[in-house]
Amino acid sequence: MVKDRNQKILLRIVQEWKINQKPEYRGFRCAKCQKYIHKAWHHWLKTAGFKTPVHFCNSCEKKFKLLKIKKNYKTFTCDKCGKKMYKAWHVWTKKDNVLSEDHFCKKCGEKLKFGKGIKGIIYDLDGTIISTIKLHESAWLYAGRKFNITISREMLLNQSGISNEAAAKMMLPNNKKHLAKKFIAAKVKYVMENANQVVLFPSIIKTISQLFKSGYKVWICTSTPKNFVIKILDNFSELRKLLRHNIIWRKMYKREKPSPDVLNLVIKKMNLAKSQVYYIGDAFSDYKTARRAKVKFIYFCPNLKKRDSRISKSIPTISSHKHVFEITRRK
Repeated sequence: MVKDRNQKILLRIVQEWKINQKPEYRGFRCAKCQKYIHKAWHHWLKTAGFKTPVHFCNSCEKKFKLLKIKKNYKTFTCDKCGKKMYKAWHVWTKKDNVLSEDHFCKKCGEKLKFGKGIKGIIYDLDGTIISTIKLHESAWLYAGRKFNITISREMLLNQSGISNEAAAKMMLPNNKKHLAKKFIAAKVKYVMENANQVVLFPSIIKTISQLFKSGYKVWICTSTPKNFVIKILDNFSELRKLLRHNIIWRKMYKREKPSPDVLNLVIKKMNLAKSQVYYIGDAFSDYKTARRAKVKFIYFCPNLKKRDSRISKSIPTISSHKHVFEITRRK
């Protein structure tokens, strides 16, 4: 009787799911509340055309008062190799009119050829979506003049793609490191006062719209602080409409570029595997970030005559955003 009652409860819950017929790489969620979990109460639904595991968090298990067997509270393991895992390929199959779900670790999923092809595009903001190189260079030169600091051409090249804090640390001589906050404030003030000079790169809005229509997930990750991101979105309503909920800015992750932290965070939010994503950026720091995160990189270089020689020539390079489709279709 208890088992029959449990099966009815499980069936009712599973019938509420929106089952994705395509293999999906993500973490494990509680069957009822959808909270992500690392350990769960494991049950099996074996009725009404289903043969699938059903997992509950502690609170939902108590709420439904399902039959608890101590050994059923455990971490998740790959159905092929038995490896413990927190994220997996979730794969639904139908055989003899019975629908079942299997879970495979990343390595086994790759062997089984799940997730082949690009599903997501991550853009850098400054110098990639918006043309800001001249603005940031002028801002640092302004701050340099104000504090009597010589800003070299090499410094201006190296500041591209990194945070204000990292750039200030690189530019300020040891005897003026204590001026960092005021130095950055002067630079930020100049940028905010002249933000209306910023323009979008040609075809970027059309390209992002086409990516969404083609089924890609599109996000932005940036070293830029929140106030500048909001200013840009206020200036470009089409960009705000497309990506206002899909942006990671500086204070949302711990270590700055070229640490992989920012890309790891974005990919987690996208619910994709790293093999399914391209990161598009214009700076050497973007290239290094992609390498450390083990994510495929596309170098955006609107003026190919000024290509950064530090970025490998084997890296796919585009001078116009519309060319991104030529690269994603190869994969």
